[in-house]
Formats: sequence, C-alpha cells, structure tokens
Amino acid sequence: MKVALALVLTVVFSANYAQGCERDLLGTWKSDNVASMSFNRANAKLQPKTDAFLAALLGHMTLTFTRNELHEVMPDIEVPVSGHPGPFAGSDKRKSYNVLFCDASMIVWSAKRSFGEGEEATTFNFVDADTFWIYTGSTEPKLPDLHAREYFRRVR
Repeated sequence: MKVALALVLTVVFSANYAQGCERDLLGTWKSDNVASMSFNRANAKLQPKTDAFLAALLGHMTLTFTRNELHEVMPDIEVPVSGHPGPFAGSDKRKSYNVLFCDASMIVWSAKRSFGEGEEATTFNFVDADTFWIYTGSTEPKLPDLHAREYFRRVR
C-alpha cells in the first residue's frame, strides 16, 4: 500500500512539473540583506549579537540554477564574533536537485544535505516571479532555530 501511494504521488508531482511550473528557479539569484533583515527584525526573536551576525552574513550569497543543478557561491567575509570581526569561510559548491512539487507560490526540491548524509527538502516561497524566501530554521539539535528567513532576488 505504501509503495502504491508513493508511486501515485511521484507520478502526480512529476506530471505537474513536466507540464511546467508557474514559477521557476532558472538563472542567478542574490541574497537580499535589506528584505531579509527587515523581516527577521520584525518577526524573529534575535539577540543583539545574532542580529549583528546575520546582518553581516546575509546579502552575499548567490544561487545559480540550471534545470537540474544548483551552483551556490558564498564569498569569504568578516562577521562579528563576540563583538569583534572574524573571518567567515565562504564556499563554492554545486549539487544536483530534483523538483518534488511546484505551484504558483512555491517550489519544493530535494538535494544532498550541505552538512551530513542523505537528502533534504527545501521550499522556495515566491513573493513574485523574481523574489523568493527560504526558511532558515534548523532541525539540527546543535543549531538554534531562529525562525528567520533569507530573501533572494533574481539577477537580470
């Protein structure tokens, strides 16, 4: 029964994507510091040191999507650590992904976990055709769940 349900869901979601999503991730997107911090300051409970860290961190990452691959680039930057500037090591990585679901307001895909083994799903919530946000919360026991968002804008 479980196998049949999984097969039906896979066919339905695959057919939905094959027919074309109303939104797409194709192209390059840049993290939007102003929109992200505006939302986070109004809605997340941030300690001053966390606010300062996020304000320095957000706004640098770029995501470039092709039909089946993500190229994620985060440059080396400085961020405040205990009130003092410190290095934050950037990254440049590529990973393949699979779209699981899409509609007018979101795209959900799975890809290899950035940290650890296995795959994880990410939901891209669209504000409009050129703006989306992702939830930056965590299910990892060692990481705090800030209930924050990071907004991205498509680069034209």
